[in-house]
Amino acid sequence: MRVQCPQCGSGGNVPDEKIPAEGRKIVCPKCKTTFLAKKSATAATQQPARDEINASYLEGVQLLKNKQVDAAIRMLTDVVRANSKHQEAYRYLGLAYGQKNLWDDAIDVLQKAVTLKPDDLLSLKNLGIALLRQNRFEEAERVLEQALQYAPEDENAQSYLNMAVRGRQKAQPAEEDDAEHALADLTRDERDDEQELATLTASSSASSSKTPYNPAQEYLNKGTEFLENGQLNKAAEMFEEAIRLAPESSDGHFGLGMVYEKRQEWKKAIDAYQKAVAINPNDLLAKETLKFLKKQRKKFRWPWQKG
Repeated sequence: MRVQCPQCGSGGNVPDEKIPAEGRKIVCPKCKTTFLAKKSATAATQQPARDEINASYLEGVQLLKNKQVDAAIRMLTDVVRANSKHQEAYRYLGLAYGQKNLWDDAIDVLQKAVTLKPDDLLSLKNLGIALLRQNRFEEAERVLEQALQYAPEDENAQSYLNMAVRGRQKAQPAEEDDAEHALADLTRDERDDEQELATLTASSSASSSKTPYNPAQEYLNKGTEFLENGQLNKAAEMFEEAIRLAPESSDGHFGLGMVYEKRQEWKKAIDAYQKAVAINPNDLLAKETLKFLKKQRKKFRWPWQKG
């Protein structure tokens, strides 16, 4: 923020966070005049607005995880209306539209996500899948080639690219079985290395005949079902068993974090999300949830409380 001495006209910049809402007394280094510097009404409201938008974004993602897709679409749409540069909101809005088979809408918002962040691998792959579902094979081919530039070893992206090439060559829709397999990625049933939606949905990959038997995934699926039905004790048991069977996976810890969050056991929730992030540093959703919980916990802590 730019401040200027009313006496001698000397001025300088002060970081916004250094000036509270009620203003700050500043001593001019040149003429020693003391004056009050206050933020403009616009500047004073910017930070609360950003916090409000971020809280709405996290709520939208939570709704999506809980399979409340219509509510998630409404919430995330409000976020991008308030902040047209909110890249992550476009990403998850694309996922939500994909779950409703609204492919044109999914393509529109995923293109915006990729424009804002060209190396967003998850959005690139899901954009490619949405284009495949609309038989726009040449466009899908270009998008998936772009994804492979950022992740040359990504087998899923390569598989979808092969589908796009076959579709273009045959000038007909991709095989139904392949299309259903592709949809699994859009609904986050396949756990790719980003694991951005953690336990959003987990039914398709466990039931697919192409997927090897995975006992840990079964417990994650059951835990998610119990969580959605409000059976928190049973959900916790399922996630704990998933952790025992697959300690190298962050999903069980993320699930426990959601259980503790619903119980309002904030310290345990933070610990669980921290473990998820420690196992998978690329889990952006766990990172954002952890950051939000820490901020809220600090915000409402009494002065005499520790930790």
